[in-house]
Amino acid sequence: MAWVTPFLLLVGVIFLAAASMFLPLILLTGSAVVGLLVAFSRDLVNRCTYSLTDDRLVLERDGEKERLEIALSDITDASLIDRAAAREYIRSRMHRGDDPRTRRSLIRAITRYCTVDIGMTSLTLGIGRGVIDRLPEARHDLVLLRMRDRSELLLSPQFNQDLVSSVTRFSHPG
Repeated sequence: MAWVTPFLLLVGVIFLAAASMFLPLILLTGSAVVGLLVAFSRDLVNRCTYSLTDDRLVLERDGEKERLEIALSDITDASLIDRAAAREYIRSRMHRGDDPRTRRSLIRAITRYCTVDIGMTSLTLGIGRGVIDRLPEARHDLVLLRMRDRSELLLSPQFNQDLVSSVTRFSHPG
């Protein structure tokens, strides 16, 4: 939203002002502002912290409302992954006959502790997804954790390589 809205708003302002259509101009501006507020509020709602203890990875979401502790010995794999690959990986986990509610619950289960939009539940309907995927900081910015119980989590730590190295070192000592 933050990338596409200013561009669309500028184009709309130029065309509508040139045509002296001020009511659509006001409606366009109002809807752009509402869209930006919704997008930013969604981004601000989902805050997660990741911390490592001697034998556990502790994940907290929205302060201490939701907390998950994973024994490092229960983690089989931690890998860096980019957003496009994360979308494809999640889609590969879905089955053809799944209803939309089952698909949403699978996406929610995997991305519960991910704070960035990977494009699975985006309000932008895919507009700008390609731009975000090509940003230098979006390459390999996610961590995919696979556990022994065959569950998976997608994380978005600030220091992703450090998390992968630490989890790998502590979950597979020696």
